[in-house]
Formats: sequence, structure tokens, C-alpha cells
Amino acid sequence: MRVYSTGIASSLNRHLDVDMGRTAVRYVRKEDIKTVEDIVRYLSNHSDFETAVYAATFKIPKGKVCTYHGIARMIGKPKATRAVANALHNNPLYPIVPCWRVVKSDGGFGGERSAANGRRKRVEEEGVPTRNNKVVMSKEVLF
Repeated sequence: MRVYSTGIASSLNRHLDVDMGRTAVRYVRKEDIKTVEDIVRYLSNHSDFETAVYAATFKIPKGKVCTYHGIARMIGKPKATRAVANALHNNPLYPIVPCWRVVKSDGGFGGERSAANGRRKRVEEEGVPTRNNKVVMSKEVLF
């Protein structure tokens, strides 16, 4: 069974479960996922790599950011920076797993401009300083 996000961002995320050709709607409440173990359990049908990326990203606290390379190092795959970015692009647990808190090494926000602007605004709302559309990288904001 594979879980695909329908892109609804609320405290109740809607996901489609596809299992042997049958489609059912399953709801994941933000309140149901409180620990890394909950992430691992929910993502049991995802690859170990994806699960590790989402679990590491889940740990980033509000007001902090981490780089894609930092996540790659945390999960023991320091050369997998691009793969981390791709996994987070397909984050099935948005907004529970805060993918907007992961930035490029220079503090920039990758992807399409409108999506990058949305992630920038979100980290600014959490108190992360930015300048020229990039996070001002410092020990205080890096996780």
C-alpha cells in the first residue's frame, strides 16, 4: 500500500490509500503524530530513506532551519543532498513534517518562486531572519 497526499493543508490531512486497485480516503490528524515513532509507523510503506528524511525533518523546532545537506548528514547519507530535497518535495505528512524549515546551504529556498516565497514567509513567521529572500545563516537559527 502506498500513500499519496492530495495536497490539503489543514490540521486534518487527506491521503489516498491505494491498495490492490481499491481507493479509500484516510485522514491523518496532526494530533495523531507526536513522535518520531508515529512518523515511522505511519510511513511503514515508504522507503527507509524517505522515512529517515521525514523523521529527521520532524525534529526541526519552530524558529530553526536545517540545510538539505544537514538532513543528509543526520541520516548517515552525506552525499544524498539532492535525494533529500526530492523526498521533501513529495512530503506526505505536510504540515506535520515541517519541510519549509529545510533550506539550501546558502540559506535560499529552492523550487518554484511562488512555493519558495511561501516557505520563506512561513519561516519568517516562525522568527527566522531573512535577507534578500534567504535565511540569514547563523548558529542561532541552524538546527
